[in-house]
Amino acid sequence: MPRRAKGPRLYLKERAGREAVWIIRDGQYERSTGCAHASLGEAERQLATYIAEKWTPEQGAGIRSRRDPAQVGVVEVLALYTMERAPALKADPASTAGFIAHLNAWWGEKMIADVKRSTCKAYVAHRIMQPRSSFKDPSKAPRVSEQTAARELDILSAAIGYWHGEDTLTTRPVVWKPEKPDSPRDALTRDQAAALLKAARGYRWNGKRWLRLRDSGASNRAHMKRFILLGLYTGSRSKVITTLVREESPTNPYQDLDRGMVYRRGKGQQETANKRRPLVKLPPRLLAHMRRWDRLDRDLSETPAAIIHHGGNPVGKVRRGFAACVADAGLPEEVTPHWLRHTAATWLMERGADIWDACGYLGMTPKTLVDHYGHHRPDHQSGAIRALSGNR
Repeated sequence: MPRRAKGPRLYLKERAGREAVWIIRDGQYERSTGCAHASLGEAERQLATYIAEKWTPEQGAGIRSRRDPAQVGVVEVLALYTMERAPALKADPASTAGFIAHLNAWWGEKMIADVKRSTCKAYVAHRIMQPRSSFKDPSKAPRVSEQTAARELDILSAAIGYWHGEDTLTTRPVVWKPEKPDSPRDALTRDQAAALLKAARGYRWNGKRWLRLRDSGASNRAHMKRFILLGLYTGSRSKVITTLVREESPTNPYQDLDRGMVYRRGKGQQETANKRRPLVKLPPRLLAHMRRWDRLDRDLSETPAAIIHHGGNPVGKVRRGFAACVADAGLPEEVTPHWLRHTAATWLMERGADIWDACGYLGMTPKTLVDHYGHHRPDHQSGAIRALSGNR
């Protein structure tokens, strides 16, 4: 029996005297993406688009074969999902396209019947040896995490389910995924938060005293100071803070300094069940900071639209800048931007904030707040203690 041809995939083609470029290879057919080695993410998006354009249900086999897991290719399932379902998702399209491209590269020649615990484990083992595509130099890039591979397998499971919803498979495979580890995230103490802000102001803790960085240190990290203050005071997610703009917007979170509020989603953006983004009324101290930032930005030759900007240019991601501040503050390296949200929730509970007020402020469900932060409340288990003490 002849070996089944591999599905569409990417490979890096070397060119004499020129930079290597990513190529889409599909059997004997090749198409250049025009993307250099460092632009793997864009090449992956082009691959996902190519697969979606190539395949349509009418080109598939008869109804019986479309229900037989041994005759339906994983590449076909992913293509249908890319074409019909993925565009309607509220997830980041670029991330979804990247996940699908990685799935296609490994599963492309396999059938749905090949999806089982052993192959899913093999996929995870393969992925955690790969460099993260967001880094320009693969030799220095960290490896893909096990949980990233798990998120990709979530997409595979959803794609199989989407196919099954149209053409009921005789047997629907179960996609195995690694267990989610306990999160190492914790809340910052007030001293740690102060140290983080000190580092964002251009200082470094050497273990004994604070050293001022070179003259440009404070200006280079001015955007990080804003990010940290917004995270600590509002508990908003990183993407909300980095995409926050000055004026009312249909597509971005925006501030209203006259009313002292931040709208965590644009006028035209929809709420999602797992990531709620209600408006937040600003505490007086943060509002004073934001009004000062607004005055400073309007004094620039061209007022930037984004609140978090570096020299007038919007900042897409802050992970590297945040990591540098963490290191200079002498904090553990596992501290990430999301710790700011955990810190805000913990501080609210420690101060005895009403559960419903805190939920509305953070955009968090009561269950999540109680399960993860309820033990920080001053009256935590007080009823049980009174009962055991014989008091009412």
